[in-house]
Amino acid sequence: MRIINRFILALVFSLAFISQGSSSDGLLEQKIYSLDDCIAKALKIHPKLSIYTYQTNQKKEKLRSVTADYFPRVDVVASYDRLSYVSQAKQRYLGGANDDYQADIVVTQPLFTGGKITSQKQSASYSLEAAKQGYLAAREDVIYGVKAAYYKLIFVRDIMRSKEDLLKYAESSYNTAVDLNKRTKLPREETLMRLEVQVNEVRQELITAQDGLTIAAKALLNAMGLNSIGTIEVGDLKDDYSTLDDIPVDLANNYQLLKLSNEVKEADEQIKAAKSGFYPQINARYSYGYEWGQMFELENKPEWLAGVVVDFNVWDWGKTNADVKQAKGYKNELSSYESLLSQEIGLDLESARLKYESAAKRFRIADTSFQRAKSSLDLFESRYRDALVTSIELLDAQKAFSQAQVNYALSMLDMRLAKAEIEKIAGRGYDLK
Repeated sequence: MRIINRFILALVFSLAFISQGSSSDGLLEQKIYSLDDCIAKALKIHPKLSIYTYQTNQKKEKLRSVTADYFPRVDVVASYDRLSYVSQAKQRYLGGANDDYQADIVVTQPLFTGGKITSQKQSASYSLEAAKQGYLAAREDVIYGVKAAYYKLIFVRDIMRSKEDLLKYAESSYNTAVDLNKRTKLPREETLMRLEVQVNEVRQELITAQDGLTIAAKALLNAMGLNSIGTIEVGDLKDDYSTLDDIPVDLANNYQLLKLSNEVKEADEQIKAAKSGFYPQINARYSYGYEWGQMFELENKPEWLAGVVVDFNVWDWGKTNADVKQAKGYKNELSSYESLLSQEIGLDLESARLKYESAAKRFRIADTSFQRAKSSLDLFESRYRDALVTSIELLDAQKAFSQAQVNYALSMLDMRLAKAEIEKIAGRGYDLK
């Protein structure tokens, strides 16, 4: 009895462990995922966003580092020298020893740097803003990727359902034909075989659609930043049809352009920082410390000094001038790229709007065609049972119905993808409900 109880306890703990492991990716916490759920999950765990988060944190620390250059710097300096000759000035500190030990605390405060520190701080500030815009651009990419994968999964599932409906019609037609053949010897045997082939073709199409659904589910998991080994079930989408006037057209919030704009400003500050090399660098300095000759015999009194140090670069073989030209060249490169990117993104936005407009027109036609094809097929099915239409006419009606379903789903997919692309380009983002 004890052995059985132990076995039951072990089984319970094993099941609990398996349950925890299965839900570690968070997908088994609920049965059906909405688009909001998928996007929220992706924004929490997607590796792409982690990369840009780390980049932004680096830029924050860079700004903090440059800002510190405004304030006094304190250094502890210790040195040892072995002197071949002890001058009279040194004998005061070292006595007769040839060993020279020194220890000082040195405080340095920049007074004038030719605008170098200010420009470096501004440059770091623009770099930080560019990193933030880069994060937002990456966020838009992730959201668009999830939307596209979600919409494609819905499309494939709709196609699979249409094949299931078509299979029901085909099997019903075949069974009706078999029944009629038994009673009236019509349709003939070759027609029955043709109907059977039609049923098998639809079954093959259904298998392909089912496999496509599995692949689309894995693609959605990948777009969310999850392991594609698992699976996911999604809910139906509400009617998200909207007019072209409701879709954004402004590029003012495009995060790629905003990022590049800040990078151009950063490059401009780098030019100013490079030009600071043409001006003198002035620092205030204060030093307090000791100098002595024996390792463990500190007998001298401490001494201090305070003063101003002027460092002016007279000749550096053209290094400063080359730094300035390099910085200017980098700014010109970014400015040209900014102009090019603006044109490309503007074209992408206009193209996406045209794709949406085309898909919307096709959707309206496909919607009407789908309703007509379904009604037509129902009539053909009814009349076929009464032997009022031929098998060929019925097959044509089934194919027309299947194609109408595909056209309806495809136009809806194209419309959703175009709208998602427009929102991504315009920096529309996505508000989680």
